[in-house]
Amino acid sequence: MRRGRLRQISVDGRAYRWNYYYDDMDFENYPYSYYLFVPEENQRLKVRVYFTKYAPQMNLDCYITGGTVCRYQGEPVVMNLCRPFFAAQMIKYVFGHCCQETDTGEVEVRNGEAILENLGYSEFYEDFWMEKDRGNSQ
Repeated sequence: MRRGRLRQISVDGRAYRWNYYYDDMDFENYPYSYYLFVPEENQRLKVRVYFTKYAPQMNLDCYITGGTVCRYQGEPVVMNLCRPFFAAQMIKYVFGHCCQETDTGEVEVRNGEAILENLGYSEFYEDFWMEKDRGNSQ
C-alpha cells in the first residue's frame, strides 16, 4: 500500500479521507506520528492529530498484524492506529470535541495521547512499558 494515499472511511454516515503517518527512521523526533483527516464534504478542512508518546510497535508495511499492547477500558488489546477501527474512534472524538466539519483551513490537535486516554486506552506509552520491565527485573 502506498503510504501517501488517503484512505476512505464512513463514520456515522459521513465520509472521510484519512491516513496515519509514522516514520520509524526519524530518530530525531521518535516517537512522532499523526493522523490526517479530511471530511469528504469539506475538503478545505484538514485535521492533523499528533502523537509524541505513543510508539507504534510495528512495521507499517505489515499494518494489519502488528500493534502496541495496551489496555482498553481495563482489558488488554493490541492498538494499531493504521486500522480503520481506531481511525473511526478518533474521527468521532475529534469532530465531536476539537473542531466542526464546517471549519476550513488546517487544524492541529497536539494532544493525541490525551484523546486516546479519553477514549479509554491506557498503558500505551513506551515509558510505561520500560518502567514496568524495570520493576519486574528487580
